[in-house]
Amino acid sequence: MQLVSQEERFGPCTRSIGWENISVVRETPPREGAGILLITNRSYRPDDTKGIWFPNKVADYRKVTYLVATCSEGTWKLNQVDGFKEGMAAVNHGEDILLFVHGHGKSMPSVLTRASRIQEKYGVAVVVFDWPSMNLNFNTSLSRVRQCSENFYNLLLQFGQYRVRHLQEGQSLTLMLHSLGNYFLTHLVVNGNNQYLDTKIFDNIMMTSAAVRSREHGKVLSQIRFTQRLYVVLNENDRVLRGAQLLTTERMLGNELIRPLAKGVTYVDFTCVAGIEHTYFTGYNEFEYQQPAIGYFFVEAIHGREVDFSDRILFMAGSAPNIVVVKNPSTGCPQ
Repeated sequence: MQLVSQEERFGPCTRSIGWENISVVRETPPREGAGILLITNRSYRPDDTKGIWFPNKVADYRKVTYLVATCSEGTWKLNQVDGFKEGMAAVNHGEDILLFVHGHGKSMPSVLTRASRIQEKYGVAVVVFDWPSMNLNFNTSLSRVRQCSENFYNLLLQFGQYRVRHLQEGQSLTLMLHSLGNYFLTHLVVNGNNQYLDTKIFDNIMMTSAAVRSREHGKVLSQIRFTQRLYVVLNENDRVLRGAQLLTTERMLGNELIRPLAKGVTYVDFTCVAGIEHTYFTGYNEFEYQQPAIGYFFVEAIHGREVDFSDRILFMAGSAPNIVVVKNPSTGCPQ
């Protein structure tokens, strides 16, 4: 019953869907309306008898497909476009832009659902880097990230050029990674590609519920130079990350900070308000509506602004100058 009531929060275009709600077309995307740009390296199977057009397989030669997703009363069309430039032209109407990278265990329909909720809740143009993560084995998904890392790196290069040539004055660009999607960022540093990204691409990078090892993260994140600000969002009681810790025998950054901390990074601790949840930015949980600090932080950060943590009703200083603790006014947490 709880899941039903939670789904009822959403309208026809933000409710959970399956492939039966989706068609793939080759049409000119509508000039108006809130389309979502999916950039995927899943293989495309137009003749699949089950209608699973983009299964959980990496495309041959890491080929990337650009899809502008549009919805009408819960029915989605994936409009194929020729490339990044055409896709961005279809979805960028002057709003702030968010590049979202999802985590482990996601099909394309579930990714589309999450992206549509983010778009409606925050009023941003959403671009999704979609990769085949619907794997039963967490370690298989780790391997998939490494396999798909060049696609992610090339996308960052494209956004770097796009920012210079097409972003309007006052328009922001943010990168938000969730769960295992954060591994794309840390692997970028470890494999050496980060050294070629030394100019600003993003106003904010948000590492939410990061399923990457906390050990030595400070050295890794301190090397990132292509963002103005970097926020690490954590919850010590995150049940999904506790499970990932058991599978990998590594403590996860989204659960626990192992020092030394990264230079120039702000850590935002949501333990007092997020319960045991792993995702608390899409409007799915009741507490997201009851805790004003949650909405405030994500609105500001997603829109590329520097978050002001000076409100002592909502926030308090943590155990280091760059740690902020989100307070729960109703429970007095933390004491």
